Amino acid sequence: MKPLHYGSPRRAGGAGFTLVELLVVVGIIAILVAILLPALNHARKKAQAVSCASNMRQLYLSCLLFAQDNGGHLPRPHQVPELSSNPDAAKVCVWLHREAGAAGHADVRDDMGALWRYVNGGPAAREALISCPGDSGEMPFGWPTSDVYPRNYSYSMNNLVASPNDTVRGGMQAYLPGVRIATIPAAAEKIMWYEELAPNDTWCIMQLHIADIPSARHGVNLKSNARVDPASRDYNYAGRGNVCFFDGHVVSMSPQELLDPLNSKLHRPLVPGDPS
Repeated sequence: MKPLHYGSPRRAGGAGFTLVELLVVVGIIAILVAILLPALNHARKKAQAVSCASNMRQLYLSCLLFAQDNGGHLPRPHQVPELSSNPDAAKVCVWLHREAGAAGHADVRDDMGALWRYVNGGPAAREALISCPGDSGEMPFGWPTSDVYPRNYSYSMNNLVASPNDTVRGGMQAYLPGVRIATIPAAAEKIMWYEELAPNDTWCIMQLHIADIPSARHGVNLKSNARVDPASRDYNYAGRGNVCFFDGHVVSMSPQELLDPLNSKLHRPLVPGDPS
């Protein structure tokens, strides 16, 4: 007679889990996900902010390289109607729109912007450089856009970089290089590049125009609408965006800080004669 065996009955086929065991495993996984998801989301947002700051530093360095080749003069920002089909504009503007009626879409093809000769990797690298990885594709304000050529950049430039002698600022000559960087006093206190909410061009008149408002893409505990709702308290105080100063350092600032009239000296004047 074979001896009797006591204990748990063998599962059919010698393998598999009971329903109770499966539910326990699923419960453990759910708990782990609940614990890890906020940490992963925090790390993702932080990585986006760091990558965005790196983009801005590279834009700054590209501007310095342009200045070295142009007597110390910076490239200038562009306005919505200025297109890459104008070779005089392409020589001095950081970049330009590809088509009329497609605000916010930079032409990243060779020789279609003053910075492109200083950015390695071709059009794909240029498009990656001028777009924040946290950009959720907000629509530009007040200008026509195109489904064929959607907005592809996240950054804008202090409009006062344009030379006072350029017709774009009321001067007598069109498409001049920008001001000389060496003439800007207190360079560490003036902003050159902004991470903007849905920029329609690179001509940024911070605090003075309804379409030029700072981004609040970065922030650990942002609600989903905080990045795109300038009327919300969360946007103004919890969200943050990167800005790059004329000495090349990048910091993260809230929209409330950038829009506060008491902080107008962050934006203007750059050189004597500029509006304050």
